Parts: sequence; C-alpha cells; structure tokens
Amino acid sequence: MQSDPKLATDLRRLTHLIALAEEGRFSRAAVRVHLSEAAFGRSIKSLEDQVGMHLFDRNAQRVSLTRAGEMVLERARALVFDSSCLQRDIELMRQGDAGEIAIGAAPIPAATIMPRLLSELGRSSPQLVTRVRLGNLIGLIEKLEAQELDFCLGEPKLLARSDRYVSVLVGVQAGALFCRAGHPIEGNNKIGVDALRRYGIAGISATHSMMEQIAASYGFASAQEFPLTVECDDLNLLSRLVADSDVIGLLPDDLEAASRLDLRQLEVKLKKPVVVNLHAIWLKGRTMSPAALRAVSLAQTIANRRTGADSPVMRRARPSAGSPRAY
Repeated sequence: MQSDPKLATDLRRLTHLIALAEEGRFSRAAVRVHLSEAAFGRSIKSLEDQVGMHLFDRNAQRVSLTRAGEMVLERARALVFDSSCLQRDIELMRQGDAGEIAIGAAPIPAATIMPRLLSELGRSSPQLVTRVRLGNLIGLIEKLEAQELDFCLGEPKLLARSDRYVSVLVGVQAGALFCRAGHPIEGNNKIGVDALRRYGIAGISATHSMMEQIAASYGFASAQEFPLTVECDDLNLLSRLVADSDVIGLLPDDLEAASRLDLRQLEVKLKKPVVVNLHAIWLKGRTMSPAALRAVSLAQTIANRRTGADSPVMRRARPSAGSPRAY
C-alpha cells in the first residue's frame, strides 16, 4: 500500500510545527527532527505559505505562536496523533502475536507484579519483545504521552484527573510496617504513634492527600505529623535500609525482598487498611495491541493470585476490575 506523498509531506510539516512550538527555538527544534536549521526553516515557511498566515512571531531570543498558530497547533497535534494511531493499528494487524510491547511500572507493581509478569509473558509469547521502564508514575506518564509506552502500571490517584487516559483495575495491594529482626520494637503488640515517631518511617513517594489517609490510618492527626524520614521510590533499597537500621519501613505486605531480608511485619492496629489500587493506564484513543491486552490480563491474574481473589480488599475491587474506564 502506497502512502499519499502530499499527505506525508503535510504531516511532516505539522510535526515540525509541533517541535518548534514546544522547543521555542529553530536550532533546538531542527535537532529534534534531525534536520539542518536551514531545511527546518524552509519547512516552516512552506507551511505558513500553504495556510496563508504567519504561525510564529520571531525575535532574537525565541519564537512564539501567533493566534493562528495556536489554532493550527491544536489541530496539528490531533492529526499527528491520529496518523500515528492509524500506522500503529496497521502494524498490529501485520504483526499478529509477535512484535514488542513497552510497559512502565511504578515502584509497587515493579516489585510485586512485574517479575512474574515478565516470566509468564516469556513462556506464553517467546517471540514477543517486552521493554520495561521503571520510575515514579508521573515520569512514566510523560513517556506514555510521548507514545514510548503501551501502558503503565500504577496508582491513578498520583495523577491529576485527565480525559486523555483510560485505566482498568489490575489489583489491590495492601501496605504494612516492617522492622529488622531484633529491632527493639519487634514483638510489641501495642505500637503507637510515639514509637513510630521515635524510629521514623521510610516509604515511597505519595501525594499529599494519600499521605493524609496513611497518616490517619496510623493514628496521626495530619500528614505533617507523620514521621516520614526517608522517601525513596526503590522498594529494594528501602527494604535494605530497614534491614540495616532501626527505621521502620512502610512496604507492600507481601514484598518478597522483605522475606529475603528476614524483615518482621509489625502488628499495628489500623483505623483503616492502607491499600493502593493498581491500574493499567493507557492513552485514550490509542489501540492496545493484542500482546499489550494479554499483558494487562496476565497482570490482573498475578495480582489476584498474590492478594487472594476472595480477600476482603479484592471483593471490594472486583466490580470494576474487568472494564476499562476513562480516567
């Protein structure tokens, strides 16, 4: 199938428009699209001639969009995105069950779901190439927006609400407090806020509203009073820290690293369980490949297997677990 040369040229110029609007300088935008600055400038001038209006105001420091440019930019982004989705859909039909997928995993699913997911994908689809990117969810969403990832695994509460994403529940992960073996607090069945303040708590990053909920669960009046002394998005590093010091770790309750390091789960009376809802999140309007959909389904199976499909938290989650929803 031959593509329309004029359409391809127009889309290329629109991509150049987007690059210049985002970079603000001809030199940086030209590097981004792998053109010389002179060739890039001709492309922008040709687009302006085609629409019959100036799209950018130029000065010595940087360029800025005109009013017409702002309108064209909005439509250009939609057209380039739709074109990318069309090309992707055609390629997915060609590939069938092979090809590759790219998954972003936030700290909790990276430690609890991804190891088993990669293993099972390897067994079920040996021709599939799976690329994994780890990090906090906000950074992963930037890669998702850039279409570098098929989907992300994480807690949507960490994100600002947006109609650009679709999400489906993968599973519910409970959290718990851990200490090292031989810790002075080990075996204490009346652990209160004073003891937690004395030793401090290490955990992963969370939004202020999530920290308010966690603080309330452990009996603190506010997030400001919660004795967080170390924040780190690497759960293996946090587990190592807990094993080597007196700091208390707020970790997934079934974290394998905690078991390997002989960490002891503390019995703390909670006002409300500390849980996170792990979702698969992808771009609205972008077709998920069969391999990506299978990966999401496998992640749900693994999460249910770990948590227990009949546990109270999974019974509460089950009604929404099967259907994608706009986030």
